[in-house]
Formats: sequence, structure tokens, C-alpha cells
Amino acid sequence: MTERPDTPALELRSVSRYFGSLRAVDDVSLSVSPGARHAVIGPNGAGKSTLFALVAGTRPPTSG
Repeated sequence: MTERPDTPALELRSVSRYFGSLRAVDDVSLSVSPGARHAVIGPNGAGKSTLFALVAGTRPPTSG
């Protein structure tokens, strides 16, 4: 299978996740090209683990 260079390996568009009134991930968009490396950094409680749970499909997004 041949991938086009403009086709992202991973793409999120306006993804949000709420836990009640707590906004864990708010309107995140991300596009990762094949072979690219990215880092997600931030303090405790910033939503990093929730973001990866959304990418992995272990938690559904509230929207997006």
C-alpha cells in the first residue's frame, strides 16, 4: 500500500472530552505525518493521559 505524502498517519479534529463539568481536553486538533515524532508535555492534570485515551479509543470523545 502506498501512502500519499499529504495523508496524515494520525489526525484529530476539534476533539473534546468532559467529565461532568470538568473540561479535560478542549477542542484539540492534531495532524501527524507518517514517520513524524511529536511530544505531549504539560503539568499534572493537563489532560495528557485523557488525550492518549481518546487516540487509543479507550475513552470516547464528548465531541469531535
